[in-house]
Amino acid sequence: MKALLNWALKNAWNLFGAIGVAGTFYFSLMYVPDYVNQITTGKVNVIHESLMDDIQEIAFHERSLSLEYIETLIHGRELSQGVSYPYTPDELLMQVQERFMGNKFIPLEKREVIFKALDTVRSEYKPAQMSMKTEYDWSQIIPWLFSGLGVFIALIGATSLAKKLKIDQETEMDIIAGDIVINERGGSMTMAAFEFERMVGEVLSEIGILKSDETQSLDAGYDFLAASKDKEFIVEAKKYRKMLGLSTARDFLHRVTTSGKGGVLIVSSGATQRAKELFSEHNRLTDNQKVFLIFGDSKESIKKQLVNLFEV
Repeated sequence: MKALLNWALKNAWNLFGAIGVAGTFYFSLMYVPDYVNQITTGKVNVIHESLMDDIQEIAFHERSLSLEYIETLIHGRELSQGVSYPYTPDELLMQVQERFMGNKFIPLEKREVIFKALDTVRSEYKPAQMSMKTEYDWSQIIPWLFSGLGVFIALIGATSLAKKLKIDQETEMDIIAGDIVINERGGSMTMAAFEFERMVGEVLSEIGILKSDETQSLDAGYDFLAASKDKEFIVEAKKYRKMLGLSTARDFLHRVTTSGKGGVLIVSSGATQRAKELFSEHNRLTDNQKVFLIFGDSKESIKKQLVNLFEV
């Protein structure tokens, strides 16, 4: 429990970031479309009740009523609310009739007169032809536009969080670099590290670039010395459990600089981005002491990369 608490405290910002990204995804895909639809539905209801009240008042007082007048009212409400009214004038009048007939406070004779008057107006209505081009209702796509924007922002957040986690992990590797090395000089060399180093020596010998044996290179502080096209390179083989850290990369660059030669660092796992950037920066500043990284844990893979590097 204590270990879990320590981990949570250490990664609090990352946890909050993950919760924020998940929340953005949720609200973008689930909440935003429903929220926008609720707003649209509310505006449509306001328009509908307003139209119903106006037409009821006109019909009750037996004032002149026409389809053109009703269409004008509908269009005006649509412009004021910024939404599309879903009912036709005929459907609207039908609902007005139903509301009048259900109103028991109006005498039946009066209701029948109003009903017939509205029927007369409805008889003028002609459904729109299907072949006619209708205006596209952009309000239907607005919720999905908001959702798309939310998902895009969430993806940026997720990418940023993943990048931050990677940087944090690599930074931690750089800090504890001394703990992830298996075959660092001065420590115990495991059999796996010894075999890896021996395999690298065999590859260098097979492609014809090995210049000195391991005993000679040990005194100089590196594993092997390779020569190709009148250029010499110190070669080190690292059998790591994790990626090459910044500390080991700096140590190798120091040995390369003091040797006056180039360098080849062969790592069984890989290297952190910070370590790769360090080597790239070094190579930009020098012409005669280039440093090359080779990753691989099999003889075939390492041999292929060395052959391509030295063009042998």
